[in-house]
Amino acid sequence: MDAAPKVLIVDNDRDISDLARALLTDEGYEVACLYEHFGDDVIASAGRLEPDCVILDGESGHGGDYGASWAEAASLQARARPIPTIMFTAHAPAAQEALAGETERARAASFAAVIPKPFDIDQLVDAVAKATGSAPRFDPSPAADRERTQRLVQRLEEVGAADVRSSTRREWVTFKAPDASLFQLYWWQTGGCYLVGAYLGDGRRMENIGLFYDVDGAVACAEGAVKARRAAS
Repeated sequence: MDAAPKVLIVDNDRDISDLARALLTDEGYEVACLYEHFGDDVIASAGRLEPDCVILDGESGHGGDYGASWAEAASLQARARPIPTIMFTAHAPAAQEALAGETERARAASFAAVIPKPFDIDQLVDAVAKATGSAPRFDPSPAADRERTQRLVQRLEEVGAADVRSSTRREWVTFKAPDASLFQLYWWQTGGCYLVGAYLGDGRRMENIGLFYDVDGAVACAEGAVKARRAAS
């Protein structure tokens, strides 16, 4: 039997979050809640959980406006695996803007649906069903982890990394630049992000040189490091 689709609810109103969670778990979804979100919390949570849909309220502490959640929705769409996102808000102007889809930020967010508060139960259930069925599911199996790691190895070799060695863990690799400097690129599950580190100087300690929420940014950082060491050698 296939695993239940995952839904992440992002809303600092715990009563509404818990109501939506009760409703959706009764419908057979696996539901997680993020009650407070600041900075990169939403994107990191998406990386940790790989949900099939995000129900996204406005940024915490933003006075009812949708705030930075516009950018968070856009980031969820820009991932290598985009996550359908539902606007969930009591801010009528934001809902109208999203429905019109005429502004740059509305187009970037590309919401799967807009659910105004107070919300209609059937409308929310229908929107989640449509959203979770519209995108490929994330495969957490060991075989899929090995495939992700192998793709990462190939991409690093394509940008000039040498002696690329992979771990049995998901997307943990070491590689060398042309001057033999050692680098590591790895997925941090707890943080929901990729880290790139370098053993420079005497090589006795690692320096973190980048943190990314998508593998494309991590590979680009690795490519830049390889080119810099090539130029310096």
